[in-house]
Amino acid sequence: MGSKVWIWKNMPGIPGRCNDVLYMRSKLLPTPNFLVFFGGDVQDTRENMEKHSDSKEYVKWCLENTATMLSDQFPNSHIFVIRPVRMSMTRNAVFSCFDNFVPGDKYGTPLFCPTHKALKHLRELLLCCLEHVKTLRMGEDIDYNIEMINLSLMGFSKGCGVLNQFLYEFHYYQEHSNKDADINSLIKLIKDMWWLDAGHNGPKNTWITEQTILRSFAKLKINTHIHVTPYQVRDTHRPWIREEENCFTENLRRMGVLVQRILHFGDKARSLSSHFNVLTCVGSNVR
Repeated sequence: MGSKVWIWKNMPGIPGRCNDVLYMRSKLLPTPNFLVFFGGDVQDTRENMEKHSDSKEYVKWCLENTATMLSDQFPNSHIFVIRPVRMSMTRNAVFSCFDNFVPGDKYGTPLFCPTHKALKHLRELLLCCLEHVKTLRMGEDIDYNIEMINLSLMGFSKGCGVLNQFLYEFHYYQEHSNKDADINSLIKLIKDMWWLDAGHNGPKNTWITEQTILRSFAKLKINTHIHVTPYQVRDTHRPWIREEENCFTENLRRMGVLVQRILHFGDKARSLSSHFNVLTCVGSNVR
C-alpha cells in the first residue's frame, strides 16, 4: 500500500484560492496521522521540472519523489504535498510562490502579516482532501473526520515561510479567541511542526524571532523539529539565517517548547546537494 502518488488539481480552499495537492496514503493503515508538506524553490511536478533548463537538473527532488521519500520515512502518516499556486520563472531559476498561504513579492519572498487566512485555507483544503481520501475506498475501519486527525506541518527551504505565517496566525487567533471556533479547533489538531533548512531570498525573517509571536506559539505545546544543514546556517553571505535560527531555537527552549534540533552533514562543506538531502533523513531520530 501507499505506492501510488495521486495528483489532485485545483483543490478548493477558501473562496478564490485553489492548490494542486499530491497525496500518498499511509503504508500502515488505519491511521489518523496526516503530514502536510510545503516544498522549496525549484520543486514542482516532474513534468513541469523537466521543461525548464535549471529545474530539470533537480528533477530527483520533484514533488512526486518527495512525497515518496516522506512516505518511506513516515509510514504511519498520510502524506499531502501542497504545490505552490504560482511558480515564478526567470532564465536561470524557478521560485516557488505560496501566495495562497503567505503574501510575497514576485519571487515569492514572504511578507508576513497578522493574518492572511492561511489557516482557514489549510482547513478547507484538508476538508476537500478528506473527501477525496474517502473515495479511494481503502478498506479501513476509520471514517476520516477532520476532528479526529493528528496533524503535522512540514516546510522545506522556501516552504518554511508558510509555517512562519502560521505562527503569526496562531498569535492572531489567541488575541482574537472568539473569532473562529473552527480555526481554534484546527490549531489543537497540530501535534508537530517541522522546519527543514529554512531559507528564502529576502534579507530577514527566515526564522521568526519576534517575542510575542514565539510566546503565543509556545503556549500551544506543539512538538518542534528543526533540521538544518551548512548550506543555510553556514552561509557567510547571509549570516542572519544562522543568527535568526539560533534565536528561534533558544527562545523556544527557554519558553518550555519541546525542540528537536539536528544539524545534518555538519562535517561537510556547504552544498546545494546537502540542502536537498535533508529530505532523505528527516525521519531519522523521530521522537
